[in-house]
Amino acid sequence: MPARSHFIKIVLISVCLGLATTAGGARSVAFAAEADKAPQVANPVDDFNRAVVEAKKSLGDLSAKIEESSKQIEGLTSTEAARAQVAELQSLIADALGQVADNGKVMTLGQKVVDFARSKEAMFDRDTKFTPDERQYLLKEWRRIETEAKRATDDLGNARSEFTELLRQVQARSDYIEELQALNNAQQMLDVIKKLAGEVRAASGSMKSLIQSVTAPAPGI
Repeated sequence: MPARSHFIKIVLISVCLGLATTAGGARSVAFAAEADKAPQVANPVDDFNRAVVEAKKSLGDLSAKIEESSKQIEGLTSTEAARAQVAELQSLIADALGQVADNGKVMTLGQKVVDFARSKEAMFDRDTKFTPDERQYLLKEWRRIETEAKRATDDLGNARSEFTELLRQVQARSDYIEELQALNNAQQMLDVIKKLAGEVRAASGSMKSLIQSVTAPAPGI
């Protein structure tokens, strides 16, 4: 009996120690969980580091955007900018006028078709290698081509005349067109300025964060 009693005491002590250990572990886990839930105290140095990194990036981006905007505006405000743009148009007009002029390429195209049809008609008048029916059919078709080529050439001539007059009107308004182009350039510059204003405001946000990070916290915080 004494031995049995001693054994029971040992078992009871072991169970109590186990329960104590388990309870202690549970309290440790609970404490850790509460610690995780507790609000983290802000670290002013970490805030400052983040603010400096953001400020540097923001300032670098803004500097590049200002440089780009400056180049765009300088190119558009140049006294030769609008003139050069209009000169390109005038060059194209001059080339077109040369092609549709009275002795230009367009004027001679239709006549080439007419002359070709006439030459084929003359050939069939003398050619004897075709049967009478074949010659009659081919001559009829070439005369049709000649007639339609003359009609198409007249239509082309009318279109050419109208187009030539329009080109000359555009040439005569070159000064006004140049001013319109200058207005167009000015509108583009205005858009650049508006966009840059937004970029500067965006950069202001990072500066505000930096200023806040270098402000000493109030006593007791």
